[in-house]
Amino acid sequence: MKTFMKNSMFTLTVLLFSSFMAQANELKLASWNIAWLGSHEYNQRSEADYQQLALYAKQLNADVIALQEVESEYWARKVFGDDYDYYFSTKDWVQRVGVAVKKSQGFTVKAKEYKALDIGRVRHGMDITLTRNNKTLHLLAVHLKSGCFTDPLDNNSIAAMPSSTDKEVRRKEACDKLNKQIKPLEQWIDLHAEQGAAYIVLGDFNRRFSQDIALKYSESKGLWQALDDEGQAALWTPTTTINSDCWGGYYKDYIDHILMSPKAKQSYIESSFEQLVFKPKYTKKLSQNLSDHCPISVKLKL
Repeated sequence: MKTFMKNSMFTLTVLLFSSFMAQANELKLASWNIAWLGSHEYNQRSEADYQQLALYAKQLNADVIALQEVESEYWARKVFGDDYDYYFSTKDWVQRVGVAVKKSQGFTVKAKEYKALDIGRVRHGMDITLTRNNKTLHLLAVHLKSGCFTDPLDNNSIAAMPSSTDKEVRRKEACDKLNKQIKPLEQWIDLHAEQGAAYIVLGDFNRRFSQDIALKYSESKGLWQALDDEGQAALWTPTTTINSDCWGGYYKDYIDHILMSPKAKQSYIESSFEQLVFKPKYTKKLSQNLSDHCPISVKLKL
């Protein structure tokens, strides 16, 4: 009986330890645009709203979070608290890009701005390298130019866009700027692809990749087609084949994405993609108090 008990305790200990190690080697990676989280007049949140955001952040419980439209570490802490180290761009604009890394995960972090994305009055990216247990993951957190969600991005199509009204002019300018952001994006991807590295580009792309694919755009017309290449530059994301449920599917096509390289995809835990959906029914006011974007996440073995 004693021998049986000892064997049972040993087996239980091994199982618990194995479960702990499996969880310890997991990385939950998320992206969240928390609209106008900063000192701008558009931010009219009450203390109750910040508390509600903090509850959703706790429910998200991600290890690494790409943040968009967050002004600084001060504002990020109002939602995510002191459990994270924060790395933010220095672009002189409240809609900054940042990355939060949970302190308890023990990553060695190298962070630098990716200013090449700023092709003129647009946001910088954040280039983050995470290392743990002799494994390295490269991240590029982005918030690309808004306003050109499905239009073709080649120069001829943009030149032919109407510009009779202010709205048309803004749309044309948005497509032109998004087009110009393709080159620095490809440069970052190609650099890491040539090194055979595990890398991920994530954030708010302001582009409906599912529509790029449905419209069968060429490489010069679609952002997805421009970025998705061959070999180690081939990309995969779960958001091209499913609809968003954020705010009851108010915006059914994802514009937030997590693009994985082949090596990063090898670490992806199958079916781990999630979208954290806010509970209340959509109203414009609620989407301003919380966000018009729901956080998305994946899990990796790292």
